[in-house]
Amino acid sequence: MTSNTEAKVREGVVNLIRNCVGVEKGESILLLNEQGVVNHPLVELMENTVRAEGGSPFSLWVEPLTGVTEMPGILGAALLAADKLIMNANLNRVVLLEHLRASDNAGLIRINNRARTADSFTSEHALFNWSLVMALAGKIEEVTSAASEWRITTPHGTDISGRVAKGSEVAGAFFTQDAEASRMERVFPGEVYAPVGSAGAHGIIAFDHPGFSDKDLFVNPMILTVDVGQVTNLEWRDEPRRESQRDDATGNTVWTCDQLNGLLESNAEKFGHAAAYALDSWHGGMHPRAVRKGGQQSNPDTMHFHIGNVPAALSAYVSDQTITLDGNPFWVAGRPVLLEDQFVKDVAAEQGVTLD
Repeated sequence: MTSNTEAKVREGVVNLIRNCVGVEKGESILLLNEQGVVNHPLVELMENTVRAEGGSPFSLWVEPLTGVTEMPGILGAALLAADKLIMNANLNRVVLLEHLRASDNAGLIRINNRARTADSFTSEHALFNWSLVMALAGKIEEVTSAASEWRITTPHGTDISGRVAKGSEVAGAFFTQDAEASRMERVFPGEVYAPVGSAGAHGIIAFDHPGFSDKDLFVNPMILTVDVGQVTNLEWRDEPRRESQRDDATGNTVWTCDQLNGLLESNAEKFGHAAAYALDSWHGGMHPRAVRKGGQQSNPDTMHFHIGNVPAALSAYVSDQTITLDGNPFWVAGRPVLLEDQFVKDVAAEQGVTLD
């Protein structure tokens, strides 16, 4: 590794620890590290940076936690002793949140660090000042909260509109629970903005790429018809199988209409048809430097709709979206209009960051 590369890795790690984790003097920071996912020298750099910021790092190395449905006792005890958590591991979000709630510790700030190699810390995505990302997130939430109506179109066939859910319409909605859970969650190096609740939606969602693991467009999008806030029909022509195609029981990546139908029917059996087929909300990535690729959702030129007023809502993914709120441009061809907002520009100038 060259000295220039080493300097960039250190700069990226400082961005994580100082601007995302926000270590304060005297804080105990728990680093949860998965064997084989993140290497020891990189974790040591994180630990040293925590110390430099005045905190005390404590590392816990674990074997893969995939499939864990209950919090392991030793990990649960460590969480109770920590002021903040950095996850260099794959831990089920619901399992973590349920444990924290049960132990009256839901206020624990937790950072899902997706930069788990030295190279990933040298990208523009990881080097971009994270405090500016949060300034943009706050402005987005301010604008969406004040809106009454929305419309979303894409060049791939999506054309749908509805009202921003308010008051009693949000009772039991997935997006309100997700927003509550997200208040103490941070994702490095990128983020998605808070979900925008939907009511009375009607139109077409052209589900145009598989989702989290694969952002390449389908040859034939899945066409979801929505009427009065409910998915009423799905149409799809067979798609060539991809080399990367793998079964995904979570629904984070959906390869076929049969898979989507199966997931929807499973939710309908548990929660009822109306809840399972409701268009609950929508949101997307917002990181100015994130590029479109599998394995992350922070790029601003893709987004997804949440289908289901249920705990495990499904996602319908679309690309290159244009969004209007009350007739005013919010996103244009996959780019947030708020990058031109004076407040965001002022924060960028303070941080010495260019947004172009």
